Amino acid sequence: MILERQQDRQWAETAIPGMRVATVWSDNADGSYFVRFDEGARFPLHDHDGWEQILMLSGRIRFGEIELSAGDTLLLQQGEQHDAQALSDATFFVAHRGNITLLD
Repeated sequence: MILERQQDRQWAETAIPGMRVATVWSDNADGSYFVRFDEGARFPLHDHDGWEQILMLSGRIRFGEIELSAGDTLLLQQGEQHDAQALSDATFFVAHRGNITLLD
C-alpha cells in the first residue's frame, strides 16, 4: 500500500521549462506521477514503449490533436506519438508502462 498525502507531495523541477513532477511510484520503466505545467510549457513529441493514461485535474492541455480539460481522461497506446502543450496552467495525473522515446 502506498499512501501520500497531498500536503506532503514533493514537486521537482524537470529539464522542460515550466514543468514540475511529483512521483507517486516508479518500478523500472513503469510508474505514476503528478505533473504541473505552466501555461505555454511543452513536452516534445514522443512515443511510449507501452500505454500511458492521463487524468486531467485542472487547466487545459493539448496532447497531439486532442485538447483535455479538468475531469477528462486519455489512454494512449504504444505508437500513438504526441507532444503536450499547456494551454493554461494545468495539473494532471499520469500512469504509464514502459519508457519514453523523444522524437524531436
